[in-house]
Amino acid sequence: MLFSVIVSTFNRAHLLPQTLDSVLAQTLTDYEIIVVDDGSTDGTRAYLKSLGSRVTCLFQPNQGPGAARNLGAGQANGEYCAFLDSDDVWFPWTLKCFAELIKRYEHPAILTARRADFSQESDLGAVKETALKAEAFSDYFASHRHDYFVGAGMSVLRREEFLSSRGYSTQISNSEDHDVAFRMGEARGFVQIVQPVTLAYRRHSGSITRDSRRSFEGAHYLVEQERSGHYPGGSARARARHTIITKRTRPVTIALSRHGFLREAWALYRATFRWNLALGRWKYLGGFPVKSLHDWISAAVY
Repeated sequence: MLFSVIVSTFNRAHLLPQTLDSVLAQTLTDYEIIVVDDGSTDGTRAYLKSLGSRVTCLFQPNQGPGAARNLGAGQANGEYCAFLDSDDVWFPWTLKCFAELIKRYEHPAILTARRADFSQESDLGAVKETALKAEAFSDYFASHRHDYFVGAGMSVLRREEFLSSRGYSTQISNSEDHDVAFRMGEARGFVQIVQPVTLAYRRHSGSITRDSRRSFEGAHYLVEQERSGHYPGGSARARARHTIITKRTRPVTIALSRHGFLREAWALYRATFRWNLALGRWKYLGGFPVKSLHDWISAAVY
């Protein structure tokens, strides 16, 4: 079996059917579906049981998405784990595209989708299948000059390498996907789909990435893991790691400052200062203090 589609869910009985319908509509059929219910209380369990043998259902007390994905991967049979969030949607050609790229690039460790955001169902009709194009790199760290990231709900990971990396961290609920990408950073082969769009990412008020404090905790976790030498590559790949990490942390510091989390914003700024300095990020290094002061004054006035 090529793919194990792993969907973690928590209290999304109103959205999960559309997600699973999009998987069942795939033109490529070499896959299994594993749904992990992370302690839902809204009728998700009853809905999953109604699906019968089409879906393997696993249940656990609420432990967060990282633990749910790990549980699914541990029970998977496919060569690749294709992770999908329970509020997002695939297109009929999604797995076909991944399968073709796996063959073309000789079974890379990491592949990631081309994403389009949507908030209304009508937005999906505008997405069409186009010729398959992708960018390939020797490993994830080799893509550091590009703004590519391996989001948990848009990634296809070779199961052997994913399990060897110890899976998703259960200590954080934001940036755990970046953490996995770093721990798999030197695994052979990283492929980014350029076209067509293969994932519809739902924008709504429940998106966890909008939580400023969780964003800080996730970004801080990445920095501390790097400082502690937990990511592969040693000094030879340090610049690549720092380039990718600072691309993630810079917008977090700005967002934290804008939302009044000045202490956290400055902590992250100081923690990454030397890396940004070595990378010549002068605009950010000089601009952030000015913006932070402006945000502080605005908060004091209002």
